[in-house]
Amino acid sequence: LASSLRRRMSCSYRRRRGAHEEGSTIGRKTSVIARLSAAAATCLLLSINVGTQIDALSIQTPTAQVQTKTSNIHDVETTARKRTGRQSYLHKQSHGGLPDIATSQEIRDLGISLSLRRPGSNSFFKGWINWRTRAIDAIQHDLSKNLPHPADRSSFENLFFRLGVASDTGEMPSFSDAGARSGYAIEFFCRARNLADLYIDTLNPAYTFPEYWVESMKGTEILGRGGEGEQLNVVSLAGGPGFDHVSAALVATFCSYEPSGGATAPKQAALNVTVFDYEDGWGDLVQAMNDSTQRVLENDGIVCSWGGRCDITKSIFDEANSACQPLLHSAQVWSCQYCVAENAQRLRESDWIFFTELASHAAPGSMFILSEVHPRLWPDVLSAVERNCSSMQVGFNRSGRQMLIRKGTDPSQDEVTISNKDRELVRRFRELDGYHTRKIESGWTRQAPKRWDD
Repeated sequence: LASSLRRRMSCSYRRRRGAHEEGSTIGRKTSVIARLSAAAATCLLLSINVGTQIDALSIQTPTAQVQTKTSNIHDVETTARKRTGRQSYLHKQSHGGLPDIATSQEIRDLGISLSLRRPGSNSFFKGWINWRTRAIDAIQHDLSKNLPHPADRSSFENLFFRLGVASDTGEMPSFSDAGARSGYAIEFFCRARNLADLYIDTLNPAYTFPEYWVESMKGTEILGRGGEGEQLNVVSLAGGPGFDHVSAALVATFCSYEPSGGATAPKQAALNVTVFDYEDGWGDLVQAMNDSTQRVLENDGIVCSWGGRCDITKSIFDEANSACQPLLHSAQVWSCQYCVAENAQRLRESDWIFFTELASHAAPGSMFILSEVHPRLWPDVLSAVERNCSSMQVGFNRSGRQMLIRKGTDPSQDEVTISNKDRELVRRFRELDGYHTRKIESGWTRQAPKRWDD
């Protein structure tokens, strides 16, 4: 009986307490609503007052208002910049914040010590990340001291902004400013790193690549597996200032180290990288990139050269691409990084004729690497390949930022093969393209930053 009474008293107490708290909460909410209503009324009166003053001012000086609006549009078109940030090389260089740069001997000794690790193991990839980070820093630093034209941070940041706009609209920006090109060459070494990681990931069992891709890549000089005296020809399309060359050189050098205790130099991989681009001004920077890479890696067997002009929006047999044609049957690897989106409009108008003709006429076993910031254009590329090519294996790396295509060696294979997993990725990429198209059609445009931290 006593226990029953205690339970009843406890329940009655909780009900009274809950009712009290609910009343307090309602009272607090009412008080807050009242204060917010008063604040809203005050803001409304202020906005009416300010609006009236602005209207009066605009009526008095309509010409000045129109001139200001026109000036702002002009500023956005010509002087808008995307901040490189405090982590950029140019910012660190001007503020004395550069990291310690390893010497060529230190990079070589580190590579030899890491050669004892089993390829494909976790320790191997950790060692690779450490080594390629130090090597890239050294090449970047060496290039900064040997640029054919001084880097102009303001011009580069303007180009950086216009590259984003080009990616949105599909219309290529101008690379005619030499100072902007030098800034591009110094700041975008992440592009060399990403492609180098793709090559080395071929040894990683955690990643799934297109059929026969792993076997083909493992047999190349890039991974140090080529035959004695063999030379691998790599073509970099729209590849100024030569980041694709740095990628191949990094991986080939790292994989060539042997546990010799530092007594002998690594065996020399034989790679010949040819860079083509629409902008002729990249030629001197390609040579500077080759010189810096060879000085740091001490690997003279990996050579990069400027091949001339090319236009990926035209047929590969067009006169504009005459410099590319001699390499159609001799190049084993073709890379095209970060130039698809900025040429999307003309590429779609041409039905991707450059890439489909390239894939159709390249040597059997050739590999093609397309890289972009976003994967929304890959469904169009795949559709064009399926319509116009045969004997192709297609897939994607990691999140889809890299599209991988390999030309088969079996003449009887007359279709394009792609895994179910990659087919599902294509469906998702098409949805992303639809979202982007609707966003652009609704009037969205990229805005320049409003604040600067120089």
